[in-house]
Amino acid sequence: MSRLDWREYVVSDAAVLGGRPVVKGTRIAAQEVLDAVDRGEEVEAILATYPQLTRESVLAVIQFRLAQQYARDRKHMQRRGPMAPGPG
Repeated sequence: MSRLDWREYVVSDAAVLGGRPVVKGTRIAAQEVLDAVDRGEEVEAILATYPQLTRESVLAVIQFRLAQQYARDRKHMQRRGPMAPGPG
């Protein structure tokens, strides 16, 4: 099984939806897919709503969110500086 890379599925282009991240080859905002995930919709339900998507593209959008959260958390931790030593 090959490794899924969200960068192959989620793109930003100033000419498409004002540069918001979208699923490549569509005008479907990544946030629309993530909103469906947040509502608890299963991948199959999302695919029924957006038939131009693939299972891989939906999973890639979820991976995109995780990558964005990781980058944001990492940046936050770097701004905090070194952790204070713990007890003992």
